Amino acid sequence: MHLMRTRSFAKKWKLFTMTCLALSLLLPGGLLQPKAVQAADPYKIVAYYPSWGAYTRNFNVFDIDASKITHINYAFADIAWDGRHGNPDPAGPNPVTWPTQDEKGQTINVPNGTIVLGDPWIDAGKQFPGDTWDQPIAGNIHQLNKLKQANPHLKTIISVGGWTWSNRFSDVAASQVTRETFANSAVDFLRKFNFDGIDLDWEYPVTGGLPGNSYRPEDKQNYTKLLREIRNKLDAAGAADGKRYLLTIASGASPSFASNTELGNIASIVDWINIMTYDFNGGWQQITAHNAPLYYDPAAGNAGVPSASVFNADTAVQGHLNAGVPANKLVLGIPFYGRGWDGVNNAGNGQYQSASGVSSVGTWEAGSFDFYDLEANYINKNGYTRYWNDTAKVPYLYNPSNRRFITYDDSQSIGFKTDYIKNRGLAGAMFWELSGDRNKTLQTKLRNDLGGGVTPPVDTIAPSVPTSVTATSKTSSAVTLTWQPSSDNVGVVGYNVYRNGAQAASVSGTTATISGLAPATAYSFTVVARDAAGNVSPASAPLSVTTDPGTNPGDTTAPTAPGNVTVTAKTSSSVSLSWSASSDNVGVIGYEVYNGNQLATTVTGTSATLTGLSPSTSYTFTVKAKDAAGNSSAAGSPVTATTDPTGTGPASWAPYTAYTVNQLVTYNGVTYKVIQAHTSLPGWEPDKVPALFQAQ
Repeated sequence: MHLMRTRSFAKKWKLFTMTCLALSLLLPGGLLQPKAVQAADPYKIVAYYPSWGAYTRNFNVFDIDASKITHINYAFADIAWDGRHGNPDPAGPNPVTWPTQDEKGQTINVPNGTIVLGDPWIDAGKQFPGDTWDQPIAGNIHQLNKLKQANPHLKTIISVGGWTWSNRFSDVAASQVTRETFANSAVDFLRKFNFDGIDLDWEYPVTGGLPGNSYRPEDKQNYTKLLREIRNKLDAAGAADGKRYLLTIASGASPSFASNTELGNIASIVDWINIMTYDFNGGWQQITAHNAPLYYDPAAGNAGVPSASVFNADTAVQGHLNAGVPANKLVLGIPFYGRGWDGVNNAGNGQYQSASGVSSVGTWEAGSFDFYDLEANYINKNGYTRYWNDTAKVPYLYNPSNRRFITYDDSQSIGFKTDYIKNRGLAGAMFWELSGDRNKTLQTKLRNDLGGGVTPPVDTIAPSVPTSVTATSKTSSAVTLTWQPSSDNVGVVGYNVYRNGAQAASVSGTTATISGLAPATAYSFTVVARDAAGNVSPASAPLSVTTDPGTNPGDTTAPTAPGNVTVTAKTSSSVSLSWSASSDNVGVIGYEVYNGNQLATTVTGTSATLTGLSPSTSYTFTVKAKDAAGNSSAAGSPVTATTDPTGTGPASWAPYTAYTVNQLVTYNGVTYKVIQAHTSLPGWEPDKVPALFQAQ
């Protein structure tokens, strides 16, 4: 989502509810990508610049390095309705409306559906250095035009709507009169303010986004009609003006967005689609996970992260492709910010752990951290340690002292995403937003990888071999290694550490701690270096290290048996269980749930839902606990449940209904489990609020 954050900020719930599965092939060496496909056009690097960046953030248009991007989406313009614009919805970040005004701040009367300036003073009125009192247009828009004059390759696009200002899109799209008004005003806006195109950020057709937004089932077809009307008006204006005006949209990354729009038809109308592949997880949920994972990590699903198997960029892209969008019209979204939680369990380096809630601190708002701030104050600083998830291809931070977990993207993860863009033949990258990367670290990475409109030459030179691999410390369960850095013609981006031939860690520096080892055991470690192009050095000379015996060599103590195994919910095809946590001399790492004598599932928490069962059938379930040494507890007391008959099961979701934890409901043919007690409201449908519901 693109948030409207002019002067007040608020948390939001995700709308992503995804049902299509990622199509990727696994080999022992890792993910097998399709053969690289060249995009039909030079790669696009689309940068959002929010108008409020010029307020207290003090990041101005003249601070932008235009050499690293191809397009700027200026956020946001709004839609006039009944003489006002804005969104009074109290659930939004800025529940205010204003009279419609021109660039001089004068009130204007325009037809319903007209595009108007979102913040006339900062957009076109503020005087910047070099401006004169009598110039017709000042503000950010004048600065954008100056930036274009100095960088002829750069195109500017006005973005309309966003999370806060999408409340009138459905009304605009509902009739030919308002569609034509909007389209004509788009042409007028581009000509008046010298933009090269328009970007529609409608969040979201059919489902409505914020509860107070207008929405209707006909949005699915009406969105296509609106875009076609805009395209026709832009083409006519372009023929008269001797240029092509661009038309793009920002799309949701969920199958619900695909099912609520005619994506295939839309793709034939627009120049490209910016897919918002971020905000998959955040402080609106009580378990840590990643903001923008590239791939699905099964460990997230096992830990109970909501809809983890579909909350990733790869699945989102595949969903758009399945809906008929050509790959060369898809631009992959990348966040230049991280998300944080507080009160995170001190286990697993904070990853996929329960949390008390959103982080109490952030760069500009609680729980959100701009990348430049992470560089300066968090990454391997002030008690925070950087870790890498090599399955999801993203980094994360954890501070055990204040129990804070932060998920974010950096140059390494963006390298995997730019490789993905090339391998899938996508059109390029979009990022939210420019002020988050003041040091231009991530922009430089995108520019180097995607060429800023020119495909760079292929780097085939591997880094040199890491040398002097040494064990600096060891315990009965961990070994810390260090080594001398490798050299490379472009630059080393990281190192992979292998234990007995299997990858055990991926780090950006020259030290790594390998944990989860057995006491009094000999291990062989090697290290390889990686560069940004994916070239890998030969392996270092192997280093043999034997872990310490420890104070309790050879842990053979099994955990206690799980107690109070209880059936919390059931349908004709599923049974949900919960139980009391086991204890162990070292620590329980998970639980095995058995259906009779057959292992049904493995989880890290104290609840599980068994699906795929037969109606009107009796099942007996038991649960065992496991520790890190592989010891299994005795089975807890068995519990027997009989599934419901066919045709019975959970009731359909309804608004204004009180729901309790673990209650099951159905919505649009999908069964959901309630994970937070609440009374439902319109707009809180299960496929919109993963903080409240988990798809079964």
